[in-house]
Amino acid sequence: MAMAPGVLKVLSPGISASLQDRGRFGWRRFGVPISGVMDDHAAGWANRLLDNPPDAPVLEMLLQGAKLAVLQDTWIAVTGADAEANVAAWRIARVKAGDLVHFLRERSGVWIYLAVEGGFEAEIVLGSASAYQRGGLGKSLAAGDILCRRSEAAFRLVPTVAGRSVAWSERRDYDAPPPLRVWCGPQWTCFHAKERDAFFAHEWTVTSRSDRTGYRLAGIALKPQPPQIISEPVRVGSIQVPPGGQPIVIMRDGPTVGGYPKLGMIDPADLSWLAQCRPGTQVKFRPADSRWARAEPLERRSVA
Repeated sequence: MAMAPGVLKVLSPGISASLQDRGRFGWRRFGVPISGVMDDHAAGWANRLLDNPPDAPVLEMLLQGAKLAVLQDTWIAVTGADAEANVAAWRIARVKAGDLVHFLRERSGVWIYLAVEGGFEAEIVLGSASAYQRGGLGKSLAAGDILCRRSEAAFRLVPTVAGRSVAWSERRDYDAPPPLRVWCGPQWTCFHAKERDAFFAHEWTVTSRSDRTGYRLAGIALKPQPPQIISEPVRVGSIQVPPGGQPIVIMRDGPTVGGYPKLGMIDPADLSWLAQCRPGTQVKFRPADSRWARAEPLERRSVA
């Protein structure tokens, strides 16, 4: 078997860093969440810039502080949150052995993505390379860890790709998210019409009690009747309302069942917007329009 070549060494993982891909599907009935990248838009563009498969694992980093040493010359792509990286973001970049790549301080957004030419080598568990620490699947990266490039990856990128970048229309202002589309949840009628209207009319604040499991929102108090239900399956993006009346949006590592009424579910295409909202960011919601046509898959869109 060919030895996977090491390309990056973790000098510091910052607040948190792990390898993630599109997630772990087909195991929710056993209590295993999907996991995977928190922002599939940004992570997808990192792979797209390098012509990697859409499901290739990427390095996901939280907020700031990560520092990496380059072990061999390669192409990389950095997308997502702005943390004052010393390489250009949203475009392909050539790094050489001995270089350092670091992310000094958070400026906008929450989750940073770094892809490497050919994709990272990672252990596949239950069909995915994604780390899910609560379930003991994968692990967070630590100082000294070596990240390897897939040994079977084909390397076809040539110097002429140096100017490749993501179109400005695809780069998001994470400090100003648009109203996020919401579909009616299974307990929609547990909420009085005035409360449903108020949910869409008011702004909600993303709180500091937010993580890969769920994002907690603060705003007006909602009062579903009944306040609790018999536990039933919960999907990523579900808006649960516990007895305190402050919604919780289920994220990638969230539970697979829950007993709180679900007002709605954020459209999967908009969930990555919420994922990049830092604590204190104001968000609004709007009813999803059934006439809305889904955007073309990212892997079929052109790079600049």
